[in-house]
Formats: sequence, C-alpha cells, structure tokens
Amino acid sequence: MKVINWGIYVIVFCLPLYLVRFKIFGIPTTALEILIYVLFVFWLIKEFRFGEFKKLLTTHYSLLIAIILILIGVSLATIFSSDLRTSAGIWKAWFIDPILFFIVLVSTIKDSEQIRKVLYSLFLSGLVVSIIALIYLIFGKLDPSDRLQAFYTSPNYLAMYLAPALIIGVGYYLFTFLSRPSEAASGIRPRSSDPGRTPCPLGLITRKKTISTTFILLSFGCLLLSLFFTYSYGAWLGIIAAFGFGLFLYCFKLKKIELAVLFLCLFILAGLFLGYFALSFRAVSFNARLIIWQKALEIFKTNPIIGIGPGTFGNYFPASPEGSIPQPHNIFLAFLLQTGISGLIGFIWLVIYFFKTGIKNLEFGIANIILMAVMIYILIHGLVDTLYWKNDLAVVFWVIIGLILINKKEP
Repeated sequence: MKVINWGIYVIVFCLPLYLVRFKIFGIPTTALEILIYVLFVFWLIKEFRFGEFKKLLTTHYSLLIAIILILIGVSLATIFSSDLRTSAGIWKAWFIDPILFFIVLVSTIKDSEQIRKVLYSLFLSGLVVSIIALIYLIFGKLDPSDRLQAFYTSPNYLAMYLAPALIIGVGYYLFTFLSRPSEAASGIRPRSSDPGRTPCPLGLITRKKTISTTFILLSFGCLLLSLFFTYSYGAWLGIIAAFGFGLFLYCFKLKKIELAVLFLCLFILAGLFLGYFALSFRAVSFNARLIIWQKALEIFKTNPIIGIGPGTFGNYFPASPEGSIPQPHNIFLAFLLQTGISGLIGFIWLVIYFFKTGIKNLEFGIANIILMAVMIYILIHGLVDTLYWKNDLAVVFWVIIGLILINKKEP
C-alpha cells in the first residue's frame, strides 16, 4: 500500500511530464500516461478487491452516473468525429487516463494526512514549475506578447497550472492560522506553548520559525510573481473568487454569518473591479472571445446531440497570424461541443455532486474548504478559458473530485 501511496504522490508531482512525448509501437503516448498505467496495473494486481470496489461504487452511485454520462458523451463524440485519430488521443489522455488515476486514488487514500500529502505534492509541483518559469523570465524568454509561458505553449496554460497550487498553499496556511485562535478559544485545541513552532503550508510544522517563514514567503512569492507575468486576468478572477468563496465557507462553518456575507460581498466587488480593469486593458482579447463563443454556438446548432468530437474545434476556424484556436475558451462550451449533451449533463451533475458532498462534510476540517475553493477557481476561470481540456488539468480535476469523497475528518 505504501508503494501505491508514493506512486500517487509522485504522479501528482510529475504532472508536467505529459510534455515528454514519444511513441510505443507507433501509438503516441507521454511519460505521464506511462506512470499512470504502471500505477494502475500495480494497484490492480496488489490491492484490487472486488467487494471493496463494489461497495465504493454503490456508496457513490450518483457520482457513478455522472461519470458514465461523461464517458458515453465523449465516446460517442469520438466515434463520430471528423478526426478520429485526434479525438481518440484526447479520449484516452484527458478522460480514460485521469479516471484510471481517480480509481486508484479513491481506493487507496484513506485519511486526511494522506490527503494533505496529495495536495502538498500538487503544491510542490506548482512551486517547482513557478521557479522554472522565473528562470525563463530572468533570461527574457517570453512569448511574442511579452507574457510568461515558460515551457508551456501558452501563458494561460502556465497560469492554469500554478493557480491551484497557490490556492492550496495560501489557503491551508491562511485557514490554519485563522483556526488556531478560534479553536483555542473554544477549547477544541490548545494554543501551542512553543513560540518557535510555526504552521507551514498543508499542516507541516517546523521548530525553526525563521526557516519555515522564509520557505512560506519564498514559495508564495514565486507563485505570485510567475502568475503575475502571465498577465492572465482570468486566472486572477478565479483566484479572487476562490478565496472569497473559501472565506465565506470558513466563516459560515464558524456560524459567523454576518462576517461570511461581508467577505462574499468584498470579493464580489474585487472581482467586478478586476473584470472592469481586464476589459479596459484587454478589450481586444475579450472581443475575440465573444466571436469564438458566437461561433461555438453556431457549431452547436449543427451538431446538437453528440457534438463535433474532442480536439476538432480548431478545424472550424481558418488559420490566422495569431495562431490556432483549439478550444472555445469556455469550459461549458468545450464539454457541450466535444462531448455532446450527455457529456455536459454529466459534467454539471459531477460538479453539483462535488459541492453537495463538500458542504455536507464541511464540519470535518479545512481540507474540504480548500478543495471547493479550487473547484470554484476552475469554474470561474473556466468561463473565459478552457480548463480541464489538457492532460495535467484533467488529472488535477479528478484529484480534486476524488479527495472530496475521501475527506471525512481532520486529525
């Protein structure tokens, strides 16, 4: 079991390895895919128990229905796609592989300490990527628009990967810091008598306050700087929404309703201000998205049931100097067009089930608040960009779904 646990942590940390591509017997694959397949086969041989797996399915039958709807939608769209090779590759890499990893995750991770290690792996992965991105920045290796994209093909892709790591790290540290006084005052947990013990992200504790504080500040600084130079306003809008929603839930959990409403209103105003600022300085980009969304709706009218097939959206746009348009810059339109009505219904069903489960278990600790905050980020940023529809982001999405099912208590 420990080997499988470490396999999960390693894969979460190594998500950017999907960029390492090669072929096996002529079939395109990636280093990330191979890691997932090896882990799944090892779990199947060593740890799979039909009775336990059946119990897991019956416990979350509503979740199972959502997953089946998504798989039916994307499979039908793939079968009838105008580009079967491209669609089949996306079907495999962005749906089958993440769901295989999801199965291993929910069957193996059992307690909140293991949940923290999974999230810590994602946080560290984002931190390492942000450090590499800053090296690109130092050497002036930016995209043609002077935006930071590092080794990704778009600054938005870099922002999409770094933002969940920032939310996880800052969120855990913030809510741990806020929890200590309130828990001490209520008698739930005594204040530490050791002034040298300082909470680190995701519950890590060190006796050397200076080292821990330096690590925290440098980590958050790297993530913030890298995100800033992507100039992804959608990412910042999602981050603001995530923290606003997280603070709202935290205050609601403590039954401080007035404070919860205040935080919610403040972050809504901050989001509106950022939105206005983005529209003022990136009007051309937003207008381009309006054209893309309009075209996407026209495509849907001609393919209203099963969609057009994963990865074929760019075929409906002529080549332009600005580059190709592989996705419709909206997560809901992406599911509607590329997985059909069945896939979109399954996706919405899955998200509703996620929040229903998270709110139901809200009293069990801060992990659920962090997970729901990350999902809010995905949905809000997903209004203007196509989150999920990339190898690493698909795995992150299913990891967040899986962990919300597992988390039942805080140590």
